[in-house]
Amino acid sequence: DIYGAQRLVAGGHLPAELVASSPEWLRPMMGVVPKSGHFLHHLAFEIGRNPDGSWFVLGDRTQAPSGAGFALENRMATSRVFSEFYARANIRRLAGFFRTFRDTLEAMPDGRPAILTPGPNTDTYFEHVFIARYLGLLLLEGEDLTVEDGRVMVRTVAGLAPVSVLWRRLDAAFADPLELDERSHIGSAGLVSALRAGGVGMVNALGSGVLETRALMAFIPRIAEVLLNRKLALPNIATWWCGHESQRAYVKANKDRMMVSPALACDLPFELRSGTVLGGKFREAGQGPVDDWIEAEAGRLVGQEAVSLSTTPVWHEGRLVARPMTVRVFLARAADGWVVMPGGYARIGQSNDATALAMQRGGSVADVWIVAERPVPRETLVAAGGSFDRVRQGRQPVLAGPLRRTLRGHVAAVAGLSPAPCGNRRSGGPAHGPAGRIP
Repeated sequence: DIYGAQRLVAGGHLPAELVASSPEWLRPMMGVVPKSGHFLHHLAFEIGRNPDGSWFVLGDRTQAPSGAGFALENRMATSRVFSEFYARANIRRLAGFFRTFRDTLEAMPDGRPAILTPGPNTDTYFEHVFIARYLGLLLLEGEDLTVEDGRVMVRTVAGLAPVSVLWRRLDAAFADPLELDERSHIGSAGLVSALRAGGVGMVNALGSGVLETRALMAFIPRIAEVLLNRKLALPNIATWWCGHESQRAYVKANKDRMMVSPALACDLPFELRSGTVLGGKFREAGQGPVDDWIEAEAGRLVGQEAVSLSTTPVWHEGRLVARPMTVRVFLARAADGWVVMPGGYARIGQSNDATALAMQRGGSVADVWIVAERPVPRETLVAAGGSFDRVRQGRQPVLAGPLRRTLRGHVAAVAGLSPAPCGNRRSGGPAHGPAGRIP
């Protein structure tokens, strides 16, 4: 609706200024219908549990959700460390989730999927490489692609080859320097025009990051009732947008038990930034009265409940201690609807502070097991012997991105020459956006 008829804005269910002022709302994508007919294919939700046992959503990850590959690597590690117990515990495997998602990508029109990565300068690059190898997908960078006659092509040693679906792992604004962020050196010129012409599918659609906007959570409960005629299955963290006078007054009156932060931020609540009020006080010294700041900033601020999280036992320094935790869950679109990963990973705080905000200070990660009552199929996509199939049977191998540059360097070294420069794609512009982090 946001990129189409905008009925929610027209009906007063979503403030126009909130959408139009968001840096994640991309005007060039207005009216562009995805090739697949769907804007979202891969989602993640950060969820927490109240001390009373009820669950709530801390944040939606729709831009380029990170962590699915990390969860898979985590599972492989724990299954080896606890191999005897794992084999007997009827733990649901993750391979089926990834197989279903890969099959869905390949079933799209002219299915030849690839992963679009910002490159090795992003700290989630290890996950991009791991997923590409595990699923047998091409791993491409922006410089590997070119757009010809509305189609996206990948440069290979055998010439140009078409790519029909891109699983995007970089922030949307950096995808096309022609129509989006002109400072980007990691995108592909003409990508938006190819999307507009229906020459390529994108997972997720460019501009879908607008759904991560923190202030949007204040309107999601009502939007669910308008669009779906039912309440949210899981409530999100209580949120008040200060652009409404009544909600702004409520935030000022209850600021001592809230976090007040930028309305257009896409971070999770426990990822604090400068210009944030916590417990009625600025995190930095030397600021003026909080009420005056809230009144002056108004619609640029949002208030969120400083929720408390339930805890989980953690082995620490020779004894069990209680630590707060959140869980990241993943969903993928399949031919017959959404599929939920039977597992995920939990973030565990390193202190006994049970507020969600304590999670910003780091901690540990735990594998999340979904246990069945009966034995489960032992699915796997890993080749026998523990190795990976770099190229799936029947696929033409290509030299893309990092591999091509490495080969070029080796050839130059053998010839006694200096490797040719790789261009200035990372100089003078942003190397990657927030999607490069595990948010």
